[in-house]
Amino acid sequence: MSTPNSFGPHLSDDQLVDGRDDAARAHLNGCAQCRARAEGWQNVAVAARQVSAELVGAIRTPSFDSLLGDAVGMPWAAPAEVARPGRRGSLLLAAALARTQARLLPRALVPLTVLGFACCLVLAVLAKQSDTAPTVFGLAVTLMFQLGTLAVCLPRTDPRLELFSTLPIAPAVVFACRLLVVLVADTVLALLASMLASELGATADFPAMVAGWLGPAMLASAFGVVCAVWRSPPVGAIAGAVVWLLGAAASSDTGPAHRIGALIEPLWSTSAATLALAALLLVIAAIGMSRPRYSVVAG
Repeated sequence: MSTPNSFGPHLSDDQLVDGRDDAARAHLNGCAQCRARAEGWQNVAVAARQVSAELVGAIRTPSFDSLLGDAVGMPWAAPAEVARPGRRGSLLLAAALARTQARLLPRALVPLTVLGFACCLVLAVLAKQSDTAPTVFGLAVTLMFQLGTLAVCLPRTDPRLELFSTLPIAPAVVFACRLLVVLVADTVLALLASMLASELGATADFPAMVAGWLGPAMLASAFGVVCAVWRSPPVGAIAGAVVWLLGAAASSDTGPAHRIGALIEPLWSTSAATLALAALLLVIAAIGMSRPRYSVVAG
């Protein structure tokens, strides 16, 4: 048992091992017992370092180049070849993706779309005695196409677009599939409305009714979508409205409106050039979904 001396109480082991202040050093100078204990701890530390060096040895950190050189020859470093799915697997994947995107559509879009095309049918029936029935019907159907396609480009009102970053498929493919689902659904409803309108006594037959909206609807929708993706949804809505107004002006026979609409009149029809341009714009919009800048649009 240690006894205190004239230099005060003996130092604890922690004070001997850890850093020493001026008071501890002054105590060691006058206390032989604490000085002997401190030397004992120093000998223990030296012995521990010697044992560690014998058991572990010197730690040498390899350079990054040497590690990389060894990893290149490893079997796991070679890229694994992933088998491409066959035709049946691709079709099943496309069907599953389309089904998933259909479920992710805004809930109000389906009933509003059906109601809108029903209004288009009523409008065509009411104007069946007029020569402008196909034109009015085509403009109404085009407007429905624009509303449907722009609805899938509103990430701020549909936060489920965040799922794009969690899917193992490219965002461009997912967006294209979702857009295709809307376009196919709108086309089916528009064809049904055109058939019913022609059966209920419209002045134009079924092919003429379809030709009045197919090309303009695809072109106006594609133009609005590409502006929504590459700029912002409000810009896409404004661009789509401008194209629709120009198309309405081009559909008029005479007057100042017709002269204004002459800018778009060659494309405001169902032709190969119009459909090709619409397809090109949709491809550009899908490519835009893969840009890092789209995070600004997605919010």
